[in-house]
Amino acid sequence: MGNTKTAAETAYSYLDGRMRTAREVRKHLEGKGFGEEEITETINDLIGFRYIDDYQYALRYFEYNMEKHRGSLRASRELAERGVDPETIRYAREDFLYSSGADEFEQALSVAEKELSLKNKADCCDDKTAASIARKLDARGFDRGDIIRVLERIRRDREQ
Repeated sequence: MGNTKTAAETAYSYLDGRMRTAREVRKHLEGKGFGEEEITETINDLIGFRYIDDYQYALRYFEYNMEKHRGSLRASRELAERGVDPETIRYAREDFLYSSGADEFEQALSVAEKELSLKNKADCCDDKTAASIARKLDARGFDRGDIIRVLERIRRDREQ
């Protein structure tokens, strides 16, 4: 029993639900049993028609991550896992941070303060709590420099 749809029709159906990277479309078509030549031609056509645009995908992904209070390093890692090339990720990250005016330090500080509000106020400056907050911020993809600055700010604010 062969495919009744062409690679292009299959790809259009796959793209119907949401944006996808070129690699995601390639893997989907490979899984459906299409040949390499037909897949490459289909993907090139889809890129040409802008149905697939890894740069736009990355921009939207950075936006989504910011809305979820995650850092751009996590988004960069996840985009790489989805097959977006490092240069595209770097340009999209820079463009997103510039155009959105996002301040990742302020975002990390906000996440840390929320975490502190859930913890016992008496323990707010101890090493165990600081380590817990640092792990949470790291898991969310914030830059280590920003994490250190957040912890310093919290300690300084709590001492006053």
